[in-house]
Amino acid sequence: MAHSEDTTNIVYGAPLERSIDVSLGELMLPLLKAHDEQVVQVDGETNEPLTAVKLMKRAIKLAKWYEKQGLRIGDSVSINSENRLEFCTVPIAAFFRGITFAPLNPDYTPRELNHVLNLSKPKVIFCSAKTVDKMISILPEHPHVNILVLFGKETRNHPKVIMFDHLMGDVDSEEVDEEFEATPLDIVNTVATILCSSGTTGMPKGVMCTHDNMAAFIDIGQIQFKEIVQSEDPDDALMGLVPFFHSFGFMLMFLNILRGKMMVVLGKFKPKVFLESIVKYKISRLIVPPPVLLFLLKHPMAKQYDLSCIKEMRSGAAPLGAELEKELKAKFNVEHVSQGYGMTETTLAVLATPHGKAKSGSCGVVVPGMMAKVIDDDGKALGKYQEGELCFKGPLIMKGYVGDPESTRNTIDADGWLHTGDVAYYDSDGYFFIVDRIKELIKYKAFQVAPAELEALLLTHNSIEDAAVIGLPDEMAGELPLAFVVKKPGAKLTEREVEKFIEDNVSPQKRLRGGVVFINEIPKNPTGKILRRVLREKAKNMKSKL
Repeated sequence: MAHSEDTTNIVYGAPLERSIDVSLGELMLPLLKAHDEQVVQVDGETNEPLTAVKLMKRAIKLAKWYEKQGLRIGDSVSINSENRLEFCTVPIAAFFRGITFAPLNPDYTPRELNHVLNLSKPKVIFCSAKTVDKMISILPEHPHVNILVLFGKETRNHPKVIMFDHLMGDVDSEEVDEEFEATPLDIVNTVATILCSSGTTGMPKGVMCTHDNMAAFIDIGQIQFKEIVQSEDPDDALMGLVPFFHSFGFMLMFLNILRGKMMVVLGKFKPKVFLESIVKYKISRLIVPPPVLLFLLKHPMAKQYDLSCIKEMRSGAAPLGAELEKELKAKFNVEHVSQGYGMTETTLAVLATPHGKAKSGSCGVVVPGMMAKVIDDDGKALGKYQEGELCFKGPLIMKGYVGDPESTRNTIDADGWLHTGDVAYYDSDGYFFIVDRIKELIKYKAFQVAPAELEALLLTHNSIEDAAVIGLPDEMAGELPLAFVVKKPGAKLTEREVEKFIEDNVSPQKRLRGGVVFINEIPKNPTGKILRRVLREKAKNMKSKL
C-alpha cells in the first residue's frame, strides 16, 4: 500500500497547465516552417547566417540519412564538437525520428570518452577537426560506432569517416520536402537526450531526459520567461557561448530556435569576438555563466566597448555572489540581474527569478509545475530560513542515469524527490538561497564552512581577479580553509593581506588557516564550475613537498 506523503513545508511553484502533448520533432517541424527565412543562428566569427528554412531542409535530409543507416527509436547519435552552426541540425534530425541525442564534451580525455560512450552507445558520432583524431584512436574499443561524420573542410582518410558537407550535398538549394512528417512517439518514455552531468566529483553520468521533460520546460518557459519567449522584437538576439553539449547551453540553443530569434554562435570564448558581437548584434540580454559576467566587470578590454545595449543579465551553472550582482547592476545600469538554479538532472532551471523581482544572492522561486523542499539529515522537510538539502519533484525530473540504476535510486527517492546534494534555505517569500554543495563544505572542527561564501567575499577585494577555496586536510582540525587567489594584473598583494582581509570579515572558524596560494588561473569546467578536485590535488602535492 502506498504511503501518503507529508506535505508540510513543501514549496510549490505556480500551477502549470500542460499544452504540449507531441514529440519535440512534431513540435519543431511546423515552427521551423513558420519561421521560414528568419535567421535563427549566426556564426560570431564569420557572420555566416543560418535561417530556419535552411535548418529544416538540412535536418530533414539528415533524418532520412539516419533511417538509411538503420537508426531507430531508442538508438543514439553523438556530437563531439565545439559550438558551430552545423551542431543544431544533428539533434533536430534525431528528434524528428525519436533517436536519442547524446553530445560529448570536446575536452574529454580518451578515458572519459570511453566511459561515456559505453553508457550512451551511439551508432554515429559527429566530430570537428579538433576532436576527430581522438575519436578515431578509440574506435577499436567501440564497435557499436558505425560512422564518424566530420564537420568542416579538413578531411581524414579513414574507412569510417565521412564528411558532413558531402552528406548534405546541395540541400540548401533544394525544395522543402512537404511530405516529410516527424515520427509520433510515446513522449513520456522516449529519451530525447543523454547529457552528461558535470562529473566534478567523479566520472560523468549520462542523464536521460525524455521528450516530455523537455516539453514540460517549454510549457514552463511560456510562463516563467514570458518576456523572452514572446518577445516581439525581431532583433532580440541571444549569445550562444555556453557549450551546446552542456544542458544549459543545449537547452538555451534549442529553446531559441523554437522562438525563431537569432543566436550568435561562438565556438569558444574569445574576448574580442564576444565583445564585438554584443555591440554588433545589440545583445540586450545575456544568459551566461558567472565567469563571463566577472570578465565584463573586471577585464580592462570590456571598458573599451559601449555595452549600453545590455538590459538584462541572467546567470546559471555556477553560483553568482550577491556582491557581484550589485556591482554588475551598478556598473552596467541594467534593469535585471539574476541567477537561476538547475541541474542536468532537472532538464534546466527549477528555480528562476521573475523578471524585475530579483533578490540579491537568491536563485529565485520554484518554477511553475514543480515542487521543492529543504530537508534535514533525517529527511524531514524544514521550514523557512532553515538550512538543509534541497530536493525537487515534478515533470522536469530526469528519467534516470543511463545504465546506472543504483545511482538513479541514490538520487531520486521512492517518492520521486530528486536529492540535489546542495545546501539551501528559502525565505518567507519563497525565494531560495544556495549555501553550498554538501560534498564541498569544509569541515573545520565542529563547524561547516561554505567555500562559496569565502569566494564571494574574496571577489570583493580590489586586487583580486578570481578565487577558489577548498579544505586542506589537517590531522587536528579535520580540514583548514585554503584560498587559491588570482591577482589582478599589476596588483601588489601578499598572502598575509588576503588572510587579514578574511579575518576582518568573518567568524573565527572561517579564517584561512590553510593559507593562501597565488595562481594564474582558477581551473573551471566549461560552464564555470570550479574544479575543486584539481585544486585539492594541487594542495596535496604542495603539502607533500613541505
